[in-house]
Amino acid sequence: MKIKLNCPVCDYQEIEGDTCPNCDTDLSVIRMLKELPQVQNPLRQLKITKWQLGVALLLLIIGIGLGVIGSFIFLQPQLQPISSPNQVNHAPVTAKEPPKPITYTVKSGDHISAIAQQFCGEGTSWQVMVKANPRLKGREDYIDVGEVLKIPNCKERN
Repeated sequence: MKIKLNCPVCDYQEIEGDTCPNCDTDLSVIRMLKELPQVQNPLRQLKITKWQLGVALLLLIIGIGLGVIGSFIFLQPQLQPISSPNQVNHAPVTAKEPPKPITYTVKSGDHISAIAQQFCGEGTSWQVMVKANPRLKGREDYIDVGEVLKIPNCKERN
C-alpha cells in the first residue's frame, strides 16, 4: 500500500504517484522518506541500573585522581639539591655597573660628522650624535664652541 501524499507546492491532496498531477512537482524523495521504517528512540530502551552507574562514577573519580597525582609528580619543578659542606661556594654574582657616559667638549672648527667619525669610526653618520644629543635636533649644522656632547656607545669604538 502506497502512502497518499499532499503536494507541498500547490497543496493538491492524496497523490498516489511520484509526481503531482496538478503542478508536476517530483514527490519521489518525500515518498521515500515517508516510507522509511520508524525507529524508536534508542535511549529509552537503554536501562542503566544503579550499580552500573556507581561503577561508572567510581572509574571516573579514579581517573581524575590518577591525573592529579600524575601532574603533581611529573610537573613539579625540580628542587635544587642542598649543597654539602665539601662543595665550594662561589661568590655571589654582582650586577655590572653601566658604563659611564663619555663626553666631548666642542672646539673651534669641529662639526658633528667629524666628531661621530672620530669616536665611532669611519662611515658613521652624524645622526648617531644627534640621537645621543637630542638638543642638537634642528641645528645639526651649528654647534657652539665649549658645548659638551654625549658620545654614544658605538660598536666600532674600542
